[in-house]
Amino acid sequence: MNTPTHSVQQPTIMVIENEVSNRLLIERVLSTRGYRCISASNGRDALEMLDKEHVNLVLTDLSMPVLDGYQTTQLIRARPGMKDVPIVAVTAFALNDEGEAARQIGCTEYLTKPFKPRQLLEVVERLLNRSA
Repeated sequence: MNTPTHSVQQPTIMVIENEVSNRLLIERVLSTRGYRCISASNGRDALEMLDKEHVNLVLTDLSMPVLDGYQTTQLIRARPGMKDVPIVAVTAFALNDEGEAARQIGCTEYLTKPFKPRQLLEVVERLLNRSA
């Protein structure tokens, strides 16, 4: 008899990160809590994936080729049904004004690299619980 691996559908998190090692690390951390991850290496690919996938939260690097995190966030926010989906800006630049700039274009939270796995999970779980 085949039994489903998950009785409850876990939230889907989109990880938009051009650095493969960072993307794999984020996915590994999120998978420890059973989250389903879909990934893109740039904003354009992420937008194409959003045509086919429903996501509960987006983690986006701000500095990427093709479409950066700022442009990608604005385009995600303009999509029907994406106004209230939490978007977390992730960046290696710890400038005070960058966090504010990310919030002004539609990011819900701002996370500075390097971060501890616990920090990532705390932000994700807080935002998913708030949007549930």
